[in-house]
This record gives sequence, structure tokens and C-alpha cells, in this order.
Amino acid sequence: MKKLVGTMTLLYYASTFLQPARSFCFQVLKKAPARRLFSSIRDKCPLAFTTLPYSGAEVKLDNSPDIKDDSVFLEKLSSSIDFWKTHDTISAWVHVPMNRARLVEALTEPDFAFELHHTNNTEQTIVLKRWLIDNTEDKIPPFATHQVGCAGFVLNEKNELLVIREWSGPPSSRVPSTQWKLPGGLLDAGESLPDATCREVREETGVDCEFESILTFWHRHGLTFGKSDMYFVCLLKPKKLEISIDPVEVSFAKWMSVDEFVETQDHPLIHHVLQNSFFVDGSTPVGSSQRLEPHVEMREGFVQWPNRPKYLTYTSKKR
Repeated sequence: MKKLVGTMTLLYYASTFLQPARSFCFQVLKKAPARRLFSSIRDKCPLAFTTLPYSGAEVKLDNSPDIKDDSVFLEKLSSSIDFWKTHDTISAWVHVPMNRARLVEALTEPDFAFELHHTNNTEQTIVLKRWLIDNTEDKIPPFATHQVGCAGFVLNEKNELLVIREWSGPPSSRVPSTQWKLPGGLLDAGESLPDATCREVREETGVDCEFESILTFWHRHGLTFGKSDMYFVCLLKPKKLEISIDPVEVSFAKWMSVDEFVETQDHPLIHHVLQNSFFVDGSTPVGSSQRLEPHVEMREGFVQWPNRPKYLTYTSKKR
């Protein structure tokens, strides 16, 4: 490889007037040795680390079982910080296992100046970060500030809406809630809106569904622990009508006609969807002869950059 790179370097500078050869040599130089050069430089760092996007360096203590002595780790970390600063690294990240949480005190003292970023429940680690560019503003964004929820607007062919009543009160003396609402819940990590909405409906009511579109969503703030919330109402088509509730979460579930809901119920979000997506306000009966269709909805599509996976994307469209 060294001989090849040397030959290509010589040819590159000697081929000023031979553009095809010059381009070919440039591509060889650009690809092959660059990774090796970076790898050889990284090997000189006292601590093994992973390179993160935007020039971050990540150290996971549980990946270094040989460093059981805290003082040895701290010494190597200090040297590694000097290394990263001289090699264009913007931020440093340390994952501290819960059973070594005593390290947090030392890492957050002025000598190291790390700050808490978040805790990782899956890995049971405390994640600390440090901005490495002196005399500049720390640009590391805070950890996740939002929870994402979804509700299934499940509409069958007879214009009946799948609605549930939850439980109210403490576990020892709970009673059914008074308001009928849509089945739904929070997304799991890495879960898409279509998968999450169909899963939540299936878990709470036993009804399997097909995802169609997003009808509306809200964005609110000031929830528990200071989090914000994004909540998406998704139109689903049921694959079956039989209901089998989860008695832990749901007290009742049933199919209710849209006309009955509009006349008897006061759930503001469902009324908002009926009025704005379906133009149903109770002035004219909907009936059951033809399934309602939304006038505007956010349909599923994709956006893709070269050499990257497709990103699920939703765009407003008329039917």
C-alpha cells in the first residue's frame, strides 16, 4: 500500500497536463490512505474512543474493563483530553456505569469540567459531556426535550369510531373514566408513527389496523419533569371489528357512530379533527352508507439524500 500511495502521489503531481490520470490518482489518494492515517493517529490516544458526528469523542467505561482503577482512568482521560484538543475534536463524552458513579464527582470538578448531559436507562449509564474549544460558546444541544405520543382515529366502513374509556383514581379504588377518547400512547424508542399507533390500538382494544395518514397534531409544553409533548392523531382502517380490551389500561371500548359522538360527546380533540379534517360539525347527519374521507391529510412519503437511508416524511395532500 505504501508503495502504491507513493507512486500515485508522484503521478498526481507529474500529471498536470494529463487530467484523466490526475483525477484517477486523486481518487486513490483520497480514499485508501486517509482511513489508515486517521486510525494510526487515533491509536495514539491513551483511551480508546469512538468518533461521533460533529467531531465528538466518546468513551464508554464498560468497554474498558481493564481500567478498573479510577485514578488510572482519570489520568488517561486527562491525557486524552489534551490529545483531542490537538486533533480538532469539539466535544468529549464519557459514559459512566452506575456501579462506578463515584467517578461523577471527580469528572464534574474544575480539573475536568464535565457536565451531566443525560442518563441512559438502557445501558444504565450516566452520560457526561465537555465542550473542548476554549473561549467559545458550548454548542452541545440538551438531551431530548420532548415526548412523542399518538392516537388512533380508527374509522370503520359504517362511519363508526373506535373509542375507549380508561380508569380513573388510585389502583385500590379505581373507577371507569367518564369521557370516551381515542386509543393511543407514547412511541417507543426507534418506533415509527404508523407502527406505534397501530401497536397502541392493538394493545388497548385488540383491533388490528392499517395506517392511512396523519390528521392533526399538537405541540404543548410544561409537562412532568419540564418536558414538552408532540401528539399525533392518525387515521387508521380496521382489519377486523372484534374488540378485546386490555383490562389493566382500559375499562371499556366500543364502536360509536360519528353522528352519536358529535351529538353526545365533548372531547375537544376529536371534535377538532371531525370539524377540520372531515368538515363534520353536526349540522348534517353523516350516516353509514359511505366511509368518511378527510379533505386534507398528511400522507406518508420519503425523503432521501445520496448514500443515506430513506427518511419517512409526511406531506399535506388532498384526497
